[in-house]
This record gives sequence, structure tokens and C-alpha cells, in this order.
Amino acid sequence: MSDRALVLGVLRAAPGVVLVEPGPHLVMRDEVHDEARAELARRGLPASHPYVGWHTQADGFDGAGALVRPQRVLFGGDRAVVARALAELEPHGFAVLGGRTDGEVFVLHRDAAPARVEPALAEEWRTRLAVLCDEPLAPLRDGERARLHEVVAHAGMRDLLAPAVRALRLRRALTGDDLDVACSPEGLEALGSEAPAVVSHALGVGHARSREAASALAARGWADGALLRAWNDPGALRTARAAALGGRDTGVYLDLVERAGADPVAAAVELAAEVEAAGGDTRATAVGLVARHGGQRREHALAALRDERVPPWLRVVVADHWTRTPVTDPADPWPAAVDGARAALGLPPSPGFDPTTRAGRDAAVELRETLVDRHLDGLRAALGRTDLDEPAVAVLLELLHGAGELRARDLAALAGDWHTRLFVEPDPYTSAAPAVVTYAAALDALGDDTGRQVADAVARDTRAWSLPARLLLRGARARDRDGDLAAEAELLPLAHGGDTGAGAAAHALCLVRARLRRITPVAAACESIVEAPARPPYVRRGFASAAIALADGGTGLWSHHFRGRSVRALDAALRVAGDERLPREARRVVLAVADTSTVLDHPGHARTVAARPAEVDRLRALRQAVGALLEAGPAL
Repeated sequence: MSDRALVLGVLRAAPGVVLVEPGPHLVMRDEVHDEARAELARRGLPASHPYVGWHTQADGFDGAGALVRPQRVLFGGDRAVVARALAELEPHGFAVLGGRTDGEVFVLHRDAAPARVEPALAEEWRTRLAVLCDEPLAPLRDGERARLHEVVAHAGMRDLLAPAVRALRLRRALTGDDLDVACSPEGLEALGSEAPAVVSHALGVGHARSREAASALAARGWADGALLRAWNDPGALRTARAAALGGRDTGVYLDLVERAGADPVAAAVELAAEVEAAGGDTRATAVGLVARHGGQRREHALAALRDERVPPWLRVVVADHWTRTPVTDPADPWPAAVDGARAALGLPPSPGFDPTTRAGRDAAVELRETLVDRHLDGLRAALGRTDLDEPAVAVLLELLHGAGELRARDLAALAGDWHTRLFVEPDPYTSAAPAVVTYAAALDALGDDTGRQVADAVARDTRAWSLPARLLLRGARARDRDGDLAAEAELLPLAHGGDTGAGAAAHALCLVRARLRRITPVAAACESIVEAPARPPYVRRGFASAAIALADGGTGLWSHHFRGRSVRALDAALRVAGDERLPREARRVVLAVADTSTVLDHPGHARTVAARPAEVDRLRALRQAVGALLEAGPAL
């Protein structure tokens, strides 16, 4: 019987608890607790009844069912009852740790009880040491501390030196004899990644071999920040500076500079200049510089921007690095300070977010109106950057074209290499249409015939990944009635088929039908829901996602999926579901998609703009009102 089967069998039979059966459907921790509440309700048990379970991301079993890493076990209800249930696994060779408070998970390990210290029992010791080296710390058994010292001293068990020393170090039980072994050249080699922590401890207790060991680790490049701080001699300062030049441990170097009585800000400026001259990345130095101003928040970066010791070019590095997501408070001085730092070097304004990161792009789309209003010039300037990849350009085009703020000269920077920069395999997680689609649509809107040339080139492509772009352009580009009828006939079977590109086909079909029927795209999407087959259900959901995206604002060219952690998407979905001008049947499908949002149940997980309590309350009230309105009608 595998470890997995044994554990599940014991927990299913354990008195007083319900096992939430693990499976791939339980991806997040919250889903385990949600499933537990549902299971308790199915069994007619009170909500306070104890339960245990775990989610897929924390699964400690391999494909054969062996427990190969610690299994974190979530629980609810009476912690003592849960602990007794889990304790039934101990006679089967498992150790149960954790669960010391209602907020701390239990941790399940495979365990062993080696009786002696000898190479023949090395595997048993390896299993036991894995338990002793994890946290929360397992209590030592009778006589086990003495046996751990024996493992450290045993020349024939050097492959177990690192975990044995770690187990003792975590319990503050290392002796001078242990450190004699650990700080020897052979011991340092055997310790591997444990060596810096052990030598730091040796330095802290003044062990005779500690400084020699620290020098040896520094020579190997193994000295980490904690060790360098504990060492604190000229060798540590030299090692830290060399690491900082390579982008590592900048904060440690500046701490040591300050300890030596020098100005850490001046040292950071000098370091950054040297890194810049060597063609390196100065952002790590900027992080260290900002830390000298009190921390790593924007207010600390703002203090660095105002520090006259920081040269203008380095202020721009700080400004750009700390402009990650849009600022929402109109009174926040950060955007003006950033643009001022950039203007001092003759640079254009900031776009107000970092287009190179997914978090920045998602937040920009969520806050599109605010961003365009405050950072229009910076967004236009960013579109001219040649270092940005397709997802970044896709979002910039979405923001500007969706607001009607794209000019011919803004698009001119893309004309020469659009086919290599924009017409590439898109990132499916980008909250915008493929860049080439928005580019062609924007050119069409400006009356530039280049839009037709781009669309024709895309249409001729046969690569599988380009299918969504081809389909979206079929919907986005207006034709005469015959052309739109032909497009509808082409898109309909794809939208209903469920194959690759079905979502893009559904969205494009809504745009085509809006023109043919002379109705809004949202109305066309809702009519398409009603006209689509009820089975399989994902066909109607695809049109519902299109309806939500079209109501969300912007270009109306993108609806890869419903953004379940977006406040904006939920608001759009509820507006569609509550619109009494639209078919009731379609609105119910849209409401079902809206109910997959996690914003109301878990507002702290909203991505990437926090859901304000007042906004959550408003959306919750709207959901209840829409639900009541739809319940008054006939069933589907």
C-alpha cells in the first residue's frame, strides 16, 4: 500500500473528523475550506465540525503515492480533535508536527527511529533528519541529542553532516566539538549550503576556527549576507563590495560601509556609477540606496529622489524601478516627482506603470481611465520604446486606442518592424488583444490603408498560434454587408465548436453581428448566447465572456477569459446581467459567469488593484439585486 493510500485510509476512518478528499479541483487553500463547508452541509453536520484536507499545490506525494516532501494539512473545527485524528498516523511511521495554534497548519512527514549511529542505518537517519530539520521543530527523543553529536563526529557518515548540524543548530545545541568538525575544510565542503549559517553561528560564539572558515567561504563565493554581517572585518567589506558589483547583497555592503563610519549613500552612488560604467544593471544598487532612506516603500524612494547626494541619472533609475503599478491617490506626490526626475534628464514622462511586468499591465488595464487621464503623454512616449515586447505594446495600444487617444505619429514608431515585434505568439495571460490586432484596428480608425495591409498579411498566415489574431481581425474590421455575412458564416461553426480559437471566434462573431443587426456589441453577444446551443455549456460561457469584455470599456477587441479576480470585470458582468433590455436567458448565463468571481468572497485576493470595502459592499448589493430580478422570471 502506498503512503498516500495509507494516509487517506486512516483519515477517512478517523473518528470525529471529515476528510476533504484531495484532487486537482482543489488548487487554492480557500477552495479546501469551501469544499469542507459544502461537504459538511451535504452530511448534515454543523459548520463547526472538524475537518482536514490539502490543496493540489501543497501535495507532498509523488506519482506512485510515496510521501516525498512534507505534507501541509489544512484543518477547521476543534484543533484537539484534529490532532488526535492525525496522531493515528504515527504508529504507521509518520510524524505529525505543527498545529500549535488555530492558524498554523499541521505537517505530516515520513519518520524513522534509528537506534544506533552507524553507516548501515544511514537511510533511517536521513528520514529522521528530514523531520528534525523542518519547522516547526519536532521535539528530540530521549538520547537523540547525544546521537546527533555522534553523527556529526562519525567520519563514515559525512553525507549526513549537513542535516545533523542543521538539526542541532536549529535547537541551539551545537557544541565546540561539533564546530571543530563543521569549520574544518572537509566539514565546510560537506555542509554545502548549510555552511554560511553554521559559520555565522561560529562567529557569534567566538569559535577559534570561525574567521578562518569565513575567509574560506568568501574565497569560494559562499558567503551570504548574514555571514558577512557576522564576520564584519575588512575581508567582509571587500567580499560584500565584490558581490554588490555583481548585483548581490548590496544592502549588506552598505550596512558594512555604515558600520565602518562612512556615508552609505555616497558609497551607493559610487557603486552605481561603477556598475553603470561596466554596462551592468543598476537597479539592485538603487534598491540598496532607497533602503538607506528608511525602507522599500514609495515614500522611501521619494526621499531618495529628493536627496541632493543622488545624481539625476540615478534618480531616474529609482523613479522607474518604483513605478510598478499606477498610483490611485490624486494627492500622491510620486507621479510628479517621477516626471520631474525624468524631465531633468530630458526624458519623456513616465507611463505611470511598468509595462514590462504582468502586475503592472493588469493594474493598468484595471485603472485604464485614471491612467490615460494622468499619463497620456507618458503612454504615448512608451509606445515608441523599442525595448518593449509584445505584451507590453498590446496593453499600451489597448489603453490608448480604447480611449481614442492614438495619433498617426504615435503608431509611426511601429511601422517599420510590426511584423517582427507585434505579430508574434502572444502571451495568453495578457489583458489585451494581440498587439497586431489593435494595431490594425487603430490604423483603420485613422483611415490609414496600412491597416488593411497588416490585416491581409495576418490573414495569410497559417501558423496555429496566429488563429486568434486572424479571427479577431475578421470581427474587428468593418466590411460591406456581404463581407460581414461571409464572416458570420465562417465564424459561427468555430465559435460553437469549442476547438482552439473558439473564444476569439465568439468575440469576433459578436462584433460582426452587431454591425449586421445594427445593435450594440453587448446586445449582439447576448443574442448570440440565446442562439447558441445549451450544451456543451462552455459555448454560451464564451459569448458571456465576450459580453462582459464588451461592457468593460476599452477597445472591445479582447475577451480571452473572464477575469475572476478583477473588480472591474465583476462590475461589468453585473451591469450586463442587470440590464433589462437584454434577453433574460442570456443575462442568467452572464450572472453564472459573474458568480465565478472571487472578489466578493475573497476581496483580499483581487488582482492587482485592491478591492475597497465600500466597492465590495456595492458589488455585493448589486449581485443580490440582480439575482432577485432574474429569479422572478421563468427558469432556464
